[in-house]
Amino acid sequence: MAAAPPRIIVNASFPRKQFSHRPYKWIRYAIGVVVGAFGDLSTTPDLSGVVDYNAGLPADSIDLYYHTDEDERRRMFPIDPDIVRTQLTTRVSAKFCHATHLLAHSKANDHISTLTHHRGRDNEADLIEDIDSVRNGIFLCHHGHVILGSDLAFLVTPNFAINTADVDDTAPPGQKRYTAHIIQNGETFPSDCVPGSSFRITENAQFPPDILFDAVYAGFVLLHFGTEAMKDFARKWKDTYSTQREAAYGAITDERTTATGRSPKQALDRNERHERRTRGQADDLIGTVMAIPYILVSPDEHLETMRQAREEAEAAEQRRVHEKVEEWIGHVDTA
Repeated sequence: MAAAPPRIIVNASFPRKQFSHRPYKWIRYAIGVVVGAFGDLSTTPDLSGVVDYNAGLPADSIDLYYHTDEDERRRMFPIDPDIVRTQLTTRVSAKFCHATHLLAHSKANDHISTLTHHRGRDNEADLIEDIDSVRNGIFLCHHGHVILGSDLAFLVTPNFAINTADVDDTAPPGQKRYTAHIIQNGETFPSDCVPGSSFRITENAQFPPDILFDAVYAGFVLLHFGTEAMKDFARKWKDTYSTQREAAYGAITDERTTATGRSPKQALDRNERHERRTRGQADDLIGTVMAIPYILVSPDEHLETMRQAREEAEAAEQRRVHEKVEEWIGHVDTA
């Protein structure tokens, strides 16, 4: 069995602004969705100083450690609205809303497949193979569509770190809730984008799995709370992935252009509109989320982990072939 991946360091600075009545729980969730693994917060390099998740933040800044067990660390390495036809945040009329991808449509199918395979907790319920699947979409007002993934994200509760009462103390802890979190940065958003508003869903197998909302939230966290150290790591690795990403993006664009009957110019115009609308942030953020397990370890450690995985796969294939041969020989001997 391959060794567990090395310790991962997350460089982030969280403000006093509270998205939850239990700030330590929110920080635990924020780190968990960024690295893709469940863990615990501690004030010490080991688990002897696990924080009191119900406590408030201290007056002074502190360093926190995020601890995961070996099984969770290995996960990091493989890498409906209430009323029909109303949008998710404020029941705005459908005529003012847009169908919106959670993971951007400019991503290739293998991107959403990789994310849902590696981060899904329920393979059947979480797995999505097509970037244009209805399960990768929600219905948002125009302004929400523009800022989704950059200044807007939805916190899904309950999750491994936060229950719904931690967000709304009048709500039952186990109530399913999607809460809009918006970073305003001094801007005034239209009345149809209300921070802290929520929506409920009906039992619908076509609704997006929680892990997609978590991925968008992770990008939101990286954009607003990631430190310069985090950004430096991302820049060092960006060129490594850009060529492969551009090739995949070109292939999926050609495929969609053919399938939908659009002209190449129409496809290009659509992509340019998407870039202007998101300022190019949402795509890069989700890409960074996917690359986090690789970004935060050295290339040598990454290659060693990949080598071990490849050797295990080859050994398993050799065992399978050997068993097939032995089975065949057994049939020949008894014939």
